[in-house]
Amino acid sequence: MLEYIAMAFSVWFAGFFPFFEIYVAIPYGFAIGLDMYSVIFWAVLGNYMPVPLIEYGYGWMEKFERFRRWQQKLIKPSLEEKINRRGKWFIAVLTPWIGVWAVAVTCKVLKVRKDILMIYTFGGIVAYAIVLALLIELGITLAG
Repeated sequence: MLEYIAMAFSVWFAGFFPFFEIYVAIPYGFAIGLDMYSVIFWAVLGNYMPVPLIEYGYGWMEKFERFRRWQQKLIKPSLEEKINRRGKWFIAVLTPWIGVWAVAVTCKVLKVRKDILMIYTFGGIVAYAIVLALLIELGITLAG
């Protein structure tokens, strides 16, 4: 049991750590011997964890007047509206490729609504994790 917990934590951490994220956590999970479902679960959990952390941490930073003034200068209201209306699929598709840390921070700076950020980053991470895990599982089966 302790061995499984250690392996699960290492996959979670690989998913959480910037620059490793889902595209390192999934193959790493297979390499250390976890089953496909555990790999997907722990990698997705680790990779998604920065989104709520950034969401609530950014909310805390908005309490400071200097930060709010800087943010208001940064973005136009028309861009904010366009992103909230049409940027959903962009967030879902590019989150695994760009990185969840970068996407979450960028979305907060651009004032993407919380529900859009939370749902579409999660959807993109889960979809990418499932596809990547299935392709690796297929490769292992064919190779071996």
